[in-house]
Amino acid sequence: MRRYEILDGFRGFFLIFMSIAHFDGLLRSWLGVLHHKNFGWVEDAQGFVFLSGTVAGLVYGRRFLARPEIRASLALTAHRARQIYTHQVTLILMALAAAFALGTHAPVDLQPYLEAPVTFTIGSLLLVSSSANMGILPMYIVFLLVTPFALRLLHREMIAPYFALVLLAWLAAQTSLTGKGMYALENFMIAEGIPARFGLFFNMLGWQALFFVGLFVGFRVAQGRLRLDFLDQPQFRVTFFIAVAGMALLGIFDLIVELRVLGDAYSERIALRSPRSVLGVVYPLAFLVDLFIVVWLARNGASDRLAVIRKLSAGVNWLFTRPALTLLGRHSLQVFSFHIIVYYALATLLNVYEPSAVGRELLLVAGIASLFLCAGGRDWWVNRGRPAVA
Repeated sequence: MRRYEILDGFRGFFLIFMSIAHFDGLLRSWLGVLHHKNFGWVEDAQGFVFLSGTVAGLVYGRRFLARPEIRASLALTAHRARQIYTHQVTLILMALAAAFALGTHAPVDLQPYLEAPVTFTIGSLLLVSSSANMGILPMYIVFLLVTPFALRLLHREMIAPYFALVLLAWLAAQTSLTGKGMYALENFMIAEGIPARFGLFFNMLGWQALFFVGLFVGFRVAQGRLRLDFLDQPQFRVTFFIAVAGMALLGIFDLIVELRVLGDAYSERIALRSPRSVLGVVYPLAFLVDLFIVVWLARNGASDRLAVIRKLSAGVNWLFTRPALTLLGRHSLQVFSFHIIVYYALATLLNVYEPSAVGRELLLVAGIASLFLCAGGRDWWVNRGRPAVA
């Protein structure tokens, strides 16, 4: 199947900036401040999950259209889920081994493996727990296993029930009852003298909304039925400028909350009303605003009467088709897993070594550069023995 180059480019972009956010959480470098997450409510994890759904809709949607059977589709998605689970298990066992090898020198992110080695490791293997930054792959595994049933609904044109289920699951996440249930189980086990640590940092019921909206888009593309010509109407050009203003206002609002301009109580109240873990309401709304801006700009901006819009459109299409980004996107699973290894290596290093200010910048650059080495190495491995294209 022909790959969609720009989707790989976006995935590569999200991987880079997700890694910067994670690495800089340890390094606190000046370069790390130059990150779009510091201005607005849209983060790279949201884009990554949405695009994972879009690609799943494209790949498994086409297979489903050729053979519309849940059993056949489940065999395909389960195969991919097993690949991802293998990565997750490998990362878990590496983290467990590192925690015990380092002992008292283990960084704080590895402490759960020491504090509750049995329950935390079992919980991680069962996809109900994870240490820092390892919560995305468990979500993806579960979403893939649900994908054949979602495709069945879409194939039967049960669009309203499909989105009703997505909305219902998202609303269930907003109650935070699943999280409270996990905490209750954790506290019960601790009271019984059993060390326990649970939690994924992501509520699957909330974050599924991004994946399955993406799945719908991907399936429509697979059907050849994704129609965006309505964006040619003049009203959507006006909407584009309104959306840009909305994005700016959301960015300012984010700064007000983050910098506690209106006081601690206000910022804490906003954080409680729209928690990231359950994809609280401001996150999907902000994502839809940004998604509309990017789609309109990429599709319609090239022919706009304003030169600045034409240049922005060309810039978007140029940036997200760069070979460096598409390389990362083509090998997103391997690069994501590798960035986890780099993160824990950095955490371990910083636990025993205090770099200079310049050293922190260099470590961040080296960490990002290593992602390209990983992607380039895997690309060479996958394509070894194939004849070169003239």
